[in-house]
Amino acid sequence: MAENPPTSPFARLDTGLLRSTRPKPPAETATPPEEQTPAAQPTKRSSRQSRPRPQTAPRTVASTRGAVEAQDDVVQRIRKIVKTQGREVSFIRLTAEEKGQLADVVYTYKRQGRKTTENEVSRIAVNYLLEDYKANGNTSVLARVLEALQA
Repeated sequence: MAENPPTSPFARLDTGLLRSTRPKPPAETATPPEEQTPAAQPTKRSSRQSRPRPQTAPRTVASTRGAVEAQDDVVQRIRKIVKTQGREVSFIRLTAEEKGQLADVVYTYKRQGRKTTENEVSRIAVNYLLEDYKANGNTSVLARVLEALQA
């Protein structure tokens, strides 16, 4: 007579915590803002909202090459920073959408055979914003978004 081993109360606990990778069906009742007709979108802007930026002239090959080299330099600086293991703790609160998108990025890289974590992607994002702020000050993405949030 074979005995069944006693089952742990924690058996299969981790499978209940896994996030589904299946895409959620689109909501049929609500139309996403990007699919609204122009008549449905408001046309009046308040004086505090930003104006559309004028189109700039296309870059020349030399200026594009310089921009690529500058980006490579930024990538290498961020790589060095992120490669060093962080010791300080900082918590952020994400929406369910943000958390899902972050998990999707990590999952996509995992499927391509590249190991990464949500923490690593977050640290890259933070360091990119800080590098951009150091280089561009009040015209950086960080400064412009903060200004828009306070408007």
